[in-house]
Amino acid sequence: MIEFPGTEKEVRQLERFLTATENLTPDEALEELRARALSHAERLSNAVNIGFAGEFGAGKSSLANMLAGADILPTGPQHLKLPLVIVAYADAPETTVGWWNREPKTYSGIVLEKAAEEEPDFISVGINTPALKEISLFDLPGSGALDDTYKPTLDLLKFVDCAIWCTNGTNAWRETERHLWSQVPPELRANSLLAVTHADLPPVQGALDRVLARLNKEKEGMFRAVVPIGTPVAVRAMAQEPEPDFALWETCGGQNLAEHVLEAASDRRRGDLEAARKDLQQDFLPYLEALKGAEPEPVSNDTASMHSTLGSALPPLNNPILEDWLAAIASIYEDLRETSDIEPAAFLNSCQEIVEDFAERLEQGGEIDPEADWIPAEFEKATDLLLLLQFESGDAPLKDAISILAQLGDNLAWAGSTVAAAQPKTGT
Repeated sequence: MIEFPGTEKEVRQLERFLTATENLTPDEALEELRARALSHAERLSNAVNIGFAGEFGAGKSSLANMLAGADILPTGPQHLKLPLVIVAYADAPETTVGWWNREPKTYSGIVLEKAAEEEPDFISVGINTPALKEISLFDLPGSGALDDTYKPTLDLLKFVDCAIWCTNGTNAWRETERHLWSQVPPELRANSLLAVTHADLPPVQGALDRVLARLNKEKEGMFRAVVPIGTPVAVRAMAQEPEPDFALWETCGGQNLAEHVLEAASDRRRGDLEAARKDLQQDFLPYLEALKGAEPEPVSNDTASMHSTLGSALPPLNNPILEDWLAAIASIYEDLRETSDIEPAAFLNSCQEIVEDFAERLEQGGEIDPEADWIPAEFEKATDLLLLLQFESGDAPLKDAISILAQLGDNLAWAGSTVAAAQPKTGT
C-alpha cells in the first residue's frame, strides 16, 4: 500500500515563519523569503494534480472516471464539448464554472451540461471521494498533432504535477503523439505515465506483449513507466456486488495503474517536501532564530527552541478569546524562562489542560465567526493529540506540543470575534 507522506509539520513551520514576518519592515530579501515560504505552504497544502491527456478517442476521460470512482466525465462519441475539467474533493457534490479573467460561478450538484453552456475556460467538479483529498484529476481536452488543438494541451499541462498520456492500444504511440509529447518539459515527462488503453480488446491483447516491448524501449526520457489498462473491465470489476472483483481488477491492469499513479504522485509530494525542508533548515528557521536575538539568553537549547516558536505567535487582536489564549500561552512561556529543566509530562499536561479549557469554552458558541465553526473540532483533536504525546519520550513530543499550540492560536486569530467586548469571559 502506497501512503502519501505527511506534510502537517512542515506546513505549520512555514505558516509560523509567514506569521512572524508578516508585519516586519519589508525589504527585497525578506519578500523573496516570504514568496518562497508561501509557495511551499500552498504546494504542501493542496492535492497533487494528475493530468490526463491524449489524442481524440484515446480513452482518457474513461480512465479519469475509473480512478475517481465515479462516472462523471462524458465518454465516447458525444456532442458535449468540454474545456479542462478538474475533479477534486468536496464535502458535497458541486460544479464550478471558471474563467481566467473573471469570477467563477458555483452550482450545487454535478451539472456539466449547464456549465458547458456558459463557455467557460475550465470546469471544476467536486465529489466526496476520500482519495481525492490527496490527488486532483485534470481531464484535458482531446488533442491532435496535425492541427492547432495540441497547443491548449501544452498550455494546460503546466498546471499538473504528474501526467498520464493515454495512447490507443489499437495503434499505440503514433508519431503524432511522440511529436506532441516531446514538447512537454523534461521534469514533467520524468514523472508521467504512458497508459496503453483498450488493452481488453482481442486485437490489442494478441499484440500486447510486442507493443509493450517496443514502448518500454522508447520510454527513456519520455515516461517513467508504460502501463496497459482495460478500462471498461476495470470499472466492471470494481462495480461487482457485494464486493469488487479484485482478481479481475488486477488482471485487467487496474491495480497496476492505480499503484503507478499513486507512486508518481507520492514521489512528487516527497520532492516538494524535501525542497520545503531544505529552505526551512537553511533560510526560514535561521531567520526566526535571528529575530529573537534581542530576547534574554535562554538557559538551554530545548528552551530556546520553544521560545522561538512561542515568540512567533500573532500579536493580540481585538478578539477576547484570542487575547485570553495568548495570556494562557504566555504563562507557559514564563515557566520556560524560569527553569533550565523541563519536565516533559508536567509540561504536556499543562498544555492539555489549557486546550481542554478552551475547547469547552468554544463549545458554548458565540465567540468566533460563524464561518469558523470547524475550529472547536480542532481543539478537540488537539486535546487527544496532546494526551497521546504524553506517552512518547524525547524532545520531539515537546516540540510537537508547541507546534499544536501555535497552530491553534493562528486559528483563533483567523476566526476573529463576533461578541461585544463587554461579554463575560471565562478564566483559564
